[in-house]
Amino acid sequence: MRAKALEGDLSEFPLTDIIQLVDLSKKTGAVHIQGQRGIQRMEGWLYFRDGKIIGAELPGMAPMEAVYTFFTFSAGPFRFYDDVLLEHPTITTSNEVIIMEGIMRQDAWATIQEQVPSLMMIPRLVPNPSSGTTEINLEAEEWRVLTMVNGKNSVAQIAQRSGLGEFRTCEIIAELLKSGLIEERETNPAERLLPELETIIANAVGAGAGTITQDAFQQAEIDDPTSVTEEQALQVVGYLEQSLTNLLDAEQSRAVSAELRARVRELLA
Repeated sequence: MRAKALEGDLSEFPLTDIIQLVDLSKKTGAVHIQGQRGIQRMEGWLYFRDGKIIGAELPGMAPMEAVYTFFTFSAGPFRFYDDVLLEHPTITTSNEVIIMEGIMRQDAWATIQEQVPSLMMIPRLVPNPSSGTTEINLEAEEWRVLTMVNGKNSVAQIAQRSGLGEFRTCEIIAELLKSGLIEERETNPAERLLPELETIIANAVGAGAGTITQDAFQQAEIDDPTSVTEEQALQVVGYLEQSLTNLLDAEQSRAVSAELRARVRELLA
């Protein structure tokens, strides 16, 4: 009798249970995850050998950052494949340590989201910040993030361009918001379009998403992305689709293009 495949949805079967089940059964293979976190969708792989985690992949992320990011997904389908193997391990940390850190990351992410509810949030500098009698001392990473806060870059763009990853960037943004150095800037739907398209592309291809997205706007001869119409935006998606066909397989390209078009219609229709 053939064993039932390990598959389901993270909303009903959390990552901790998946890891423990694979560990108990000493399986070798990989779990394909199409995770969802708010409006953000991300797709990646978690690799096992004899039940132990040996690697993780999410576009634009180092293996350990990827595996801990999986813990922040609230929903999304997953499936285990025993014929998808990772030849060279990229993670040597034990499952127990990964689970402990992952749960801490999950809890910390929930707290961060109270300050930073969306990666599409666009922060700006407060013109005359008042720190009261408390002196504000920023570390190097905090300065790096602060220099990218210009009222145009979204949190997702800052995370990608700073190289600090989404979690650390959001953690810093949350602290800067609480300190009164920055604030959220109100935006219209068209202003949010470019960073949201860039984030979808980044989730699919990783580094270079900003250049690909900006090139598509230039090809569509759009000088001001903040006032783009739905028709213009769909034209941009057409150019993005051409770029994606050179970077992804046909099925992935179609899926990402569909997600881009859906987001355009949600924002601008």
